[in-house]
Amino acid sequence: MKRLSVSELTAGNGARRFTTIPFYHEGIPLGNNAPRWGMTLRSAGSMRFRWSETNDTRMKTLKEISEYGRGRKITPVQLELIHSKTVYAVSSFSDTFGLTGDGIITHCKNLMPVVTVADCMPLFLYDPATDVFGAVHSGWKGTGIIGEAVLLAEKEYGMEARNVCVAIGPHIRNCCYIVDEERASYFRRTFCDDCVTAYESGSDDCSAENWNTNGGKLYRLSLEKANLAVLAKIGVHDENISVADDCTCCNKIFGSFRRESAGIAESDKWRSFTVQAAFCGFF
Repeated sequence: MKRLSVSELTAGNGARRFTTIPFYHEGIPLGNNAPRWGMTLRSAGSMRFRWSETNDTRMKTLKEISEYGRGRKITPVQLELIHSKTVYAVSSFSDTFGLTGDGIITHCKNLMPVVTVADCMPLFLYDPATDVFGAVHSGWKGTGIIGEAVLLAEKEYGMEARNVCVAIGPHIRNCCYIVDEERASYFRRTFCDDCVTAYESGSDDCSAENWNTNGGKLYRLSLEKANLAVLAKIGVHDENISVADDCTCCNKIFGSFRRESAGIAESDKWRSFTVQAAFCGFF
């Protein structure tokens, strides 16, 4: 498994608004014949997406990213997210028009699957044998969606899990992700025991007071470990996995629902945080 830091890779470039990173296969970064995955940063502004809205900042930024294409026109493919495990296999940018869901896969190099995140985990996949690639959004309700994406790619494109490369992007990590007994029990039961640990306060985390835990016993939740358990179960090889160690809540180069909406009235929280675009493509 390759561990990396998006914040370190972007350090020293204050004007940078997005970053792109290679996939790793058998521990080696893939080169120009492979897609890259990436994310916008907080400095790019909010990438919020609804079919009923127009976000000029998002449109301009995605156009800039797509123009990195290697001699080809690349078109974003988008979804309105609903915190589900729904993944679409697409061959045209219009295949998702008006649809809701949380993942997109394709084998068309002129497309760029895009999902949005703000503390939730973005995951990206690429199969060197079939050139299938894609992006999924995994909140706590959608944990396991990467497994659905791999199974769909096996069905639609003949991909084999043992060949696929998976990248886990920046997300809220267990230093800041504090949950109650009910959610902790769900993750232990559904994924793995060690994705949950008993909460002990520390100076490096977000205050437990910011979490709606109903005054009961608290736990730290590792979305990384839960998703690694999913990948191991479906047969993805460890040497084909890369993990960004950045915590979106801790590091202010990222947008964060928890950090940016803390102390804000529930009805106004949706306006208060910087949604990021997470994308994958041949650029």
